[in-house]
Amino acid sequence: MKISIYTLFLIAMLAGCSHTSKDNTWAAKIEEICPGAEIVEVEHKEGYSEIEYLCNGEKFEVGLDENFEIIYTEKRADIPDEVLEKIRKKLDKAYQGWKIDEWHIVEIKDTASIKVELLRNGIEQNVYFSLDGKYFRPLNVAGSDKWTSEQLALEFQHKKLPYNFLLPDKVFDLPEKLREISGIEMITENEIFMVQDELGALFKYDLEKETVVEMLRFTDEGDFEDLALSNETAYVLRSDGAIFTFNYKKFNGKAEATSVPVQSTNIEGLFFEPTKNQLLMASKNEPVNGAADERPIYQLATDELNRPEISFFVNNNQINNLFSEKYPGLVAPGNEVVLNPSAIAVHPLTDEIYVLSASDRLLAIFSNKQLVEIIPLPSDMYHKPEGLTFSKSGDLYISSEGIKNGYVNGQVFHFSN
Repeated sequence: MKISIYTLFLIAMLAGCSHTSKDNTWAAKIEEICPGAEIVEVEHKEGYSEIEYLCNGEKFEVGLDENFEIIYTEKRADIPDEVLEKIRKKLDKAYQGWKIDEWHIVEIKDTASIKVELLRNGIEQNVYFSLDGKYFRPLNVAGSDKWTSEQLALEFQHKKLPYNFLLPDKVFDLPEKLREISGIEMITENEIFMVQDELGALFKYDLEKETVVEMLRFTDEGDFEDLALSNETAYVLRSDGAIFTFNYKKFNGKAEATSVPVQSTNIEGLFFEPTKNQLLMASKNEPVNGAADERPIYQLATDELNRPEISFFVNNNQINNLFSEKYPGLVAPGNEVVLNPSAIAVHPLTDEIYVLSASDRLLAIFSNKQLVEIIPLPSDMYHKPEGLTFSKSGDLYISSEGIKNGYVNGQVFHFSN
């Protein structure tokens, strides 16, 4: 449905909408870009908004940040034949069996690229090329930065960190179905299970072929945040604390759901500790009636999922103290960092506990349940880091959610030990 700028203003006024001021501002921005534009669709995301509009009969999409500045613009493209031929050859080699759906030109600040939308078996995939037909990797600029990659490169150069978080050994760009990737777990050295926010399914991803090779649908839609594996058993965590359990090697389409009685309302991290035969479960928020600066980490015996115990707390006062000590140049007055756990894993060689936070893009390391390290991650690399796992050899994998309907896919970053 096409909606005029004036109609949007009128609807907002009549509805008494609390977002009227913001709606008027982005609507005015579209009017500024193209007088008389017709709004097709508006989607408000975390930290930005996507607006589709018609300008002189041509469809455009624009991303606006929270300050109503343009992040990117996207439009249908006519690609020169010689460039099109270069791109087709690359796609025929790397994406056999995929069908080209659409082409778009994406402009981000002073950089333009070609976005090719591919389809196969109901799965979408975006691949990016420079205007002369070379592969191109867009950076995420749709997050509010407290620090940049350049700043962190200077901060990290005199610190001994366990991995080079600014230079991954490999980046896996995921298909559209996994744009909202929220949890990962290693199966073998070459296979990894993934779960995404809105679908009760595990996706098996082949790291060598760089493709999804199997999907196990275990329940209906929900808000699924993480998973853990023990022998042939898969444990999948829903944000309300429910854990779905099933045999992933002899999967029969059914799962047993257990509601874990914890004093927390938003649970996002899950990990199986084989040496202790227990699960670790991390809360994103403070416990009900608990201290505002604490995030509980629970431990659960696999045969008593309904009897959780608190293992330790992530304390944000300690996080800020250590952050200020290690990165004084990144600390701004009144701008404290917050670690809200989105994933948890134990290093197989050091037994250190790694806790990842999409909020403020932080990674904390605990030794014997004591905080020993805090590492900031830049948003131009990690849009929303929500998944964390290790290979048996100690290689680290971090997954990051992409921008919904935007120009950055869900991604998995691989760091060699």
